[in-house]
Amino acid sequence: MAALLQLKDRIIGSIMGVFIGDALGVGVHWQYDLDVLERERGFVTDYLDPLPGTFHSGTPDAPAPGTLKAGQLEQQGVIDKLLLESLATYGALNQSDFLRRLEDTILLGDSTMDGTRQGGRYGWTDKSICDIYKARIMEGKPWEDCVPPRSDTPDSIIRAALIGALYFQTPREMAVQVQTHARYATMDSSVQSHAVAFASMVAATLDADLPLDDTLSTALYNQAGKALPFSTMYSSKDNDPTYGTYSEPDSMLWFGQIAKGVKANQDYLPSKAHRGVLLYGQFCAFFASLPSAYYCVARFPNSFEDSILCSINGGGQTTMRSSLVGALVGAKVGLQGIPSRFLQGLEDHEYLLALASSVADVAVARSNSSDAWNWPRNNKDGEHGLPVGKLDKNSEQRIDGNLNAIDSIGGWHFRGDTPFSLSGFGKYNPDGSDGRLIPAAFVLGVALAFLIPSAYKRGVRSIASRRRSHQYEVIA
Repeated sequence: MAALLQLKDRIIGSIMGVFIGDALGVGVHWQYDLDVLERERGFVTDYLDPLPGTFHSGTPDAPAPGTLKAGQLEQQGVIDKLLLESLATYGALNQSDFLRRLEDTILLGDSTMDGTRQGGRYGWTDKSICDIYKARIMEGKPWEDCVPPRSDTPDSIIRAALIGALYFQTPREMAVQVQTHARYATMDSSVQSHAVAFASMVAATLDADLPLDDTLSTALYNQAGKALPFSTMYSSKDNDPTYGTYSEPDSMLWFGQIAKGVKANQDYLPSKAHRGVLLYGQFCAFFASLPSAYYCVARFPNSFEDSILCSINGGGQTTMRSSLVGALVGAKVGLQGIPSRFLQGLEDHEYLLALASSVADVAVARSNSSDAWNWPRNNKDGEHGLPVGKLDKNSEQRIDGNLNAIDSIGGWHFRGDTPFSLSGFGKYNPDGSDGRLIPAAFVLGVALAFLIPSAYKRGVRSIASRRRSHQYEVIA
């Protein structure tokens, strides 16, 4: 029971992280000059009203007339809320219902919407929403013809986290639903792929409580071609009728590369962590928002407060980037790891908590033996189903530690009492069991590694000896 409650807490934490990140970012949204930001605001630690003349302030000199206050959601946050309401109502993704809510609330329900960036009550309207408004409302097109062809913002990647939280136990279905949802937001296949990858990261963190470091990407890579619809060099499967054509797995590896870089370069990282956002980009496109979010998570993988304040104080696209950070770290630390001021200061937080709790109840009950994660098992405690990188707190044994080393890509591992016990060398079988057969190629490789240098040295000595003999004969 305690484990179930903790799991629900982490699901709720991930969901609430999306909205906390969005609302925290409103007060400093799209302010790129960090020197000015620090001079005017210091180090931001809470919700703020936008300053006069900035986005969402509503003052005459602001970029747009809409006004928001501290703790409120901007337009994309409100759209995230519409999806959460739909997920809580149906206990599943109902894309038609979500689109109806989007049309009624954003496209038609806001009388100030006019298809321009300055339109709408939120102080700015993203181009992707402007494009949808023009196609759906002004031109009367069906939804399938309203998809922006080149939108590269991460809004659908953020909403993928909500879907990932609901479907965290059924990765195949999760990937299909995330792709279905993303395809109504953009035709950009890269965004769609990253949406599935990000949802997978959230879901895997929830399902296996994996650490937010490079082992998360490793674990996901090992699911490619099996539980997840990504192609790899180790799997010949690259498509299926339900999902379609698989993407390359790079979108799942991106976070791991950044996390590894952060870990390996501690001495060279900015002393002010938020300044590191500049290394990855402050702008809106997913190829800046995602890596800068991953950087903040990698800097503070076990602290919701530190990671999200890293994002908020990094400037630029603070709302979406911080939603990404909040979703991922929230899945790790749970609601209990989120400072109370971030909850109390969020508008409609009780309503959002109720929706998140409803989704969590459905999520923990959703399972399918034919659609499940294929985590490798600890050979000594197989019933636990521990994935690579997880700490078995009963035995205090790290599966990826010195006693059980792994090769992250191939899935090879040592399963012996010492790090060099060949008797335990094997490969994970498709069912998660521990293969004990040493491959012939490995045995041959080991033999050649010893025999070839030895033969080479003997050959060199023999040739040298013959040359010396020949030399003496000539001289004589």
